[in-house]
Amino acid sequence: MLLNNRYRIVRTLGSGGFGQTFLAEDTQIPSCRLCVIKQLRPIQDNPQVYQLVQERFGREAAILEELGGGSSQIPRLYAYFSDDGQFYLVQEYIKGKTLTQILQEQGLMNEISVKGILISILPVLGYVHSKGIVHRDIKPENILIDTDGKPVLIDFGAVKETLGTMFTPSGNGTKSIVIGTPGFMPTEQSVGRPMFASDIYSLGLTAIYLLTGQMPQELATDHSTGKILWRQHAPDVKNDFADILDKAIGFDARERFASANIMLQALQTGVLSVSSSIPISSYTANSDTLAPGITLPPQTHLNTVSIEPASSTPASNRGSGKGILLGSLIAGSLIGASIIVGFVLNKQPQTITTQPQIITTQPQAITTQPQATTTQPQATTTQPQATTTQP
Repeated sequence: MLLNNRYRIVRTLGSGGFGQTFLAEDTQIPSCRLCVIKQLRPIQDNPQVYQLVQERFGREAAILEELGGGSSQIPRLYAYFSDDGQFYLVQEYIKGKTLTQILQEQGLMNEISVKGILISILPVLGYVHSKGIVHRDIKPENILIDTDGKPVLIDFGAVKETLGTMFTPSGNGTKSIVIGTPGFMPTEQSVGRPMFASDIYSLGLTAIYLLTGQMPQELATDHSTGKILWRQHAPDVKNDFADILDKAIGFDARERFASANIMLQALQTGVLSVSSSIPISSYTANSDTLAPGITLPPQTHLNTVSIEPASSTPASNRGSGKGILLGSLIAGSLIGASIIVGFVLNKQPQTITTQPQIITTQPQAITTQPQATTTQPQATTTQPQATTTQP
């Protein structure tokens, strides 16, 4: 049997609600290379729908061609055509096994193997999202491990959604079906609002399936939070890896990783998110940058604050520092003069005691009257050892 007078069917690979998938040979290539042909049919047999689907099918095929050309972990698109009400995609044949087949043959995977698959497939998912495309149908059957051990992302849901187009009573084309697999599909996708975080959710549940062997519908759920309870089925999984998977399958899309690249970083570092708690010693005076990729928000700029030493001077008298200094100089001069006069009159050493209470912080407490200094001989002691030298 030849399709489009070119592709010879070798065998059927699978079938589903949208059509069949075949392994075929390209007879117009000298090597007769193998390829995968997906035969798809619209869900509504209507000439208007057919025309609309044909236009959208061409656009989706162009997207698949671009994606396959930019990543070795996405099958390349060789051709597309329509015939007798059916639509066909001709894609690269990648030899390997799906994750479902591997699990059935080899049993449960360990943490290291599952983490390796995630680390390898997340950059591919990030690339797909960078093109504005949501895969919509990530599950174990749609991740293929090739002969080199690399995971390959297959069977994008956008084309299927196009084939589900129907006309409303008003005559407008609308997407009438939801693309995705129950259990692996998050809430927002089940109501026809897929987003990038929806693919992260599906990938997280795929990883849990590989660890536990349990389909999502078989796992218990916390009725108060909606959290999927799976850890008891994989007791050997470390908490840091389990925490990452729990974040990926958060009930609310806002609870999940914001992007595939952020989830990849968490897997590589073992940290769910970068902590905003940075030691003060790591700040610099002229920069808000704390570490590569971490920047303080505007409201947390640091200010330099000068700390004044403790003082018993009231705040209202702090402005009189100059007066205090002048008064101290005057007092010092009077004391010096009294020493000299005493020495001349008595010709004997004097003991000069300077008590701190003589000088106060208030200028008015310093008197300049001569009687404040005593020059009577009897007030002077003659013991040499009591002499002190004042600077």
